[in-house]
Amino acid sequence: MAAFLLLAPLLLLGTASGQAGTETQDCSQLQNTIEGKFSVKTPSETYQPNTTYQVTITDDRTHSSGQFLLQAVSPQNTSVGQWDKTDTVTCNSVLTVKLNVSERAANWTSPAEDLSFVQIRVYLSVPGKTTELSPKMLTKEAKPPPVPSNNTSSTTSTTTSTTTSTTTSTTTSNSTSSTTPNSVGRAQGSSWLLAALLLLLLTASLLS
Repeated sequence: MAAFLLLAPLLLLGTASGQAGTETQDCSQLQNTIEGKFSVKTPSETYQPNTTYQVTITDDRTHSSGQFLLQAVSPQNTSVGQWDKTDTVTCNSVLTVKLNVSERAANWTSPAEDLSFVQIRVYLSVPGKTTELSPKMLTKEAKPPPVPSNNTSSTTSTTTSTTTSTTTSTTTSNSTSSTTPNSVGRAQGSSWLLAALLLLLLTASLLS
């Protein structure tokens, strides 16, 4: 019993060392990467808070060994959200999910934060080959500009209509005012001419 108590700390230390060594090995595979020859898809490319996305990996090649490493990072390059997988390591403070090379999907749930974007990084690590990287961007949807209210349009139309009516009334009034004196002058001239003709006829009648 005493011997077991003495060996227990050594066994725990050995287990922790083994886990640290595996984590270091997994993270070192992410240092040098090339463009991935596989594709990564999500149901939507629009980022929304508190939403679960299925990250699907499509690769036409057959790999006998290796693993996929998945990360979700914010604009500040920090780990965000939650994965539905428990086999994980932490690389440079970023939570990294490990999938067997035969696994091709994992669910990721976005945080409650309203982020401008989130980058899903998927690495393919195959022994003896350079690690491949295929990122997937989830971007916040841009909001459309506000539409002017109908009240503004109605006010503009009313103002325009009032201005047009006022201008028309003023023009008509000025035209009437300018025309009326001329009409009165012509009527008075005709009356004087008629009176003169009557006077001439009466004078001629008396002389005869």
